[in-house]
Amino acid sequence: MRILLLGPLELRTPGGTTVHIGGARRRAVLTALALDANRVVPVERLLDLAWDHAPPPTARAALQGHIAKLRTLLDDDLLLETRAPGYVLRADPDLIDAHRLSRLLDRARAEPVDETAVPLLREAVALRRGPALDGCGSTALRDGAAARLETLRVEALEQLAERLLRTGQGETLTAALTEAVAEHSLRESLIRLAMLCLHQEGRPAEAVALFEATRRRLAEETGIDPGTGLREALDRIRSDAAARPPAAPARLPREPGRFVGREVELAWLGEQSGTRGSPGTAAGGDRRLLLVTGPAGVGKTALVLRWAHRNAAAFPDGRIGVNLRGFDETEPLSPEQALAELLRALGTEDAAIPAHREELTEAYRTLLAGRRVLLVLENARDTEQVLPLLPTEPGCVVVVTSRHRLTGLLEVGGARALSLESLDAQEAFGVLAGVTGRPRLEAEREAAERVVELCEGLPLALRIAGSRLATRPHWRVATLAGELSDERSRLAALATQGALSVAAALELTVRTLPEPAVELFRLLGVHPGQQVDTAAAASLAGTDRRAAAASLELLHLAHLIEESAPGRFERHDLIRLHARHAAEELPAATRAAALTRLVDHYLAATAAGLVLARPDARHHRAAHRPTGGAPGFGTSADALAWFRTEEPTVRALISLAHRWGAHEHGCRMVENAGYLYLDAGLFHAWEEAARQALTAAEAAGTASNWPHLYSNHSLSLGWLGRRSEALEQSERAVAVADPESLPVLRHRYLSMRTSFADDYSEPGRALEGITETVAHARAHGDPRLLSQALNNLAHALFRVDRAAEALDPIEESLALLAGRESDPYLVISTKTHAQVLRALGRSDEAVAQIHRVLELGRAQGNQAHAEFDFADFIGQVMYDRGLRAEARRHWERALELAAEQGRVTRQVERVQTRLARCFP
Repeated sequence: MRILLLGPLELRTPGGTTVHIGGARRRAVLTALALDANRVVPVERLLDLAWDHAPPPTARAALQGHIAKLRTLLDDDLLLETRAPGYVLRADPDLIDAHRLSRLLDRARAEPVDETAVPLLREAVALRRGPALDGCGSTALRDGAAARLETLRVEALEQLAERLLRTGQGETLTAALTEAVAEHSLRESLIRLAMLCLHQEGRPAEAVALFEATRRRLAEETGIDPGTGLREALDRIRSDAAARPPAAPARLPREPGRFVGREVELAWLGEQSGTRGSPGTAAGGDRRLLLVTGPAGVGKTALVLRWAHRNAAAFPDGRIGVNLRGFDETEPLSPEQALAELLRALGTEDAAIPAHREELTEAYRTLLAGRRVLLVLENARDTEQVLPLLPTEPGCVVVVTSRHRLTGLLEVGGARALSLESLDAQEAFGVLAGVTGRPRLEAEREAAERVVELCEGLPLALRIAGSRLATRPHWRVATLAGELSDERSRLAALATQGALSVAAALELTVRTLPEPAVELFRLLGVHPGQQVDTAAAASLAGTDRRAAAASLELLHLAHLIEESAPGRFERHDLIRLHARHAAEELPAATRAAALTRLVDHYLAATAAGLVLARPDARHHRAAHRPTGGAPGFGTSADALAWFRTEEPTVRALISLAHRWGAHEHGCRMVENAGYLYLDAGLFHAWEEAARQALTAAEAAGTASNWPHLYSNHSLSLGWLGRRSEALEQSERAVAVADPESLPVLRHRYLSMRTSFADDYSEPGRALEGITETVAHARAHGDPRLLSQALNNLAHALFRVDRAAEALDPIEESLALLAGRESDPYLVISTKTHAQVLRALGRSDEAVAQIHRVLELGRAQGNQAHAEFDFADFIGQVMYDRGLRAEARRHWERALELAAEQGRVTRQVERVQTRLARCFP
């Protein structure tokens, strides 16, 4: 097991799995012990650090709890021992990255041979995963130790640069040095090495520009001139440049500034291009065609140019870039125009450039024969634009970038493709910091992370957001975060006064598509969810599935949606918001018709799910058959799987229907989805959906038309432990029920009232009410209602230690449910049967029944509920048998499941009480 401090705090197993440490205090305790590994850390110091110099009176007891928990997390390689006057973490220093860094640095300093020292230093530099001690839980710790760890890291980087320069490999470190210089812009020793590495890579102009930028910064911030080391490096670069012969064509756009991350993608380009080996070499055996695709603003060109400049020496015969303008306001370059531009870059005079494509292609390919040239073709519209530009001779490397996936290049041109994703949170923060300045972001870390989140890791959005902050030094970062949080203004906020904007970039992509795909993209602006499947898209557009699938495929190829599963697609928020704004430009009647079709689709889908979950339950059908058809559920488990995925969209549609003046649609959808919410364990979402629909119905004066809606809200409140509100809503359901619905709703109300008495009061007081519900159910003649009432009676008898009397009613309940394997009531009654059998001392039979509960729950798609009941029950059996450790493990698992489901019921409280009582 290892402890990682050089970045976000992590505890990792030998297999690489990250172990959840816990809250801020526990993380701070672990960090403090790890920093002083093998040395005693006094209790007073731990209290001071973990509570940021202000420990409360209860801190000492809490510290003991954190120490105890940490001991359960650590393995035998990390021993946490009590040693007066505090604690000591016994560990091999190499298992803690900060100590490993220090040891590697010491070994490298003592090593006279560069080739031996370089691997040590590379390992030391690679240990850093981000800002040291990030997320350690203590400002005091971070302020006290992070700067020291960062200094060690920079020293290792500088030593590595010195060694690589001496061995002629300095160009391999320019990216890391450039990033470090951005963070330490006044450290002259680091800047000197960055200049020399840039020079060794063949980028002397950038090295000189770095010197000039440093000179200005030193003058502005310190009032002094660059030191001797920087001046001597500048003289050396200028002297070498004057003696160098004329270079091969170098027509690439300049390398992007403040480039962050993408190490995996850069390595892929190196591997696939054949430039990852020795410096100055490139693939010689065949022509390499690489394709980098991704949505607008994701950084495709920046990535390729970063790699191209870092590997310039691998292409001694030239590096040429052409913007094919496939997504500009103007027409894209024709193959003829592109070939002419390439010939000019290769030294052909205008007068010698042929007029026809065949002659252009022949002249171009003749010039490339036997040469090692890098060609970067940016912003390709389609495969037909690229194919004539590909060399036929081996030795050249061609890299194409496009917002379209250009699958034809894979099929015809043999391309190797990289689909570029958004930056991760750490890299995205680095991009924003590069524009804005890290200290400013660190001062408002939470707000800055919110800006990063809302920009979705899109470099274009991050740079625009950063430039807005950089040009408004009086703004707080929280101000921009608030502006971006409003979905109505987010895209407008991600635009500059010039032409640069996220919305404009997206719109240029949309305009390249055929009209049916453009129309579907705009209609998707009506769809409120993050995900959409083919059936829903077809219903939304009023087309059949085949037509919808064709348009969705085109949107996918253009990176406007991403396929997360066959026939299911996701949208990034910024793209979803652009579609919404585009939809707002459509006629109101068009939008209303699309919304009606979409609501009908989800009404049909939830009705289909409800029929499987509760065959005898009332459900609402769509007014019109959806053109996309309803999902083809084979079992109730299929319906639940679909609902868990689609629930956010269902809830959003309920709210949207209300805003569009069609609240009845929302009410119908909640009534259809009620049992799906229950069986899926989505109690908080269920309560919110029912409350939204009821609020809309009450505002419209139609609430009395929806007794089942009140009942839905009541049940959701009951599952959340809000029993007084639940009873109140249940009473309203009975009060407004029609004659047909009244018996079921009245039974449900009585069952809920007695269930609460059983769970939250004296169980014995529930028996009278439960007896009434049994009689009521027998009179009504509904076997399922009767089975539920008998189950409640058996449970109440079991709770007052009358298990022998409980056996008959629970067995009758199970008999009534015989053959109904998909009925959730069968799970409930089987669980009660297990409890009664255990109380009667028939432990093996009880265990068999609780395994049956788990099997039924999984088959019905309600695994989370069943797993909670199973873990709770098996924990009790294990405790009965004296297997305390096993009991504890099962009860802790039950509480984890309860937390995931949002359960706050009496059963959960009983598990918590057992743990506290049995394991104080």
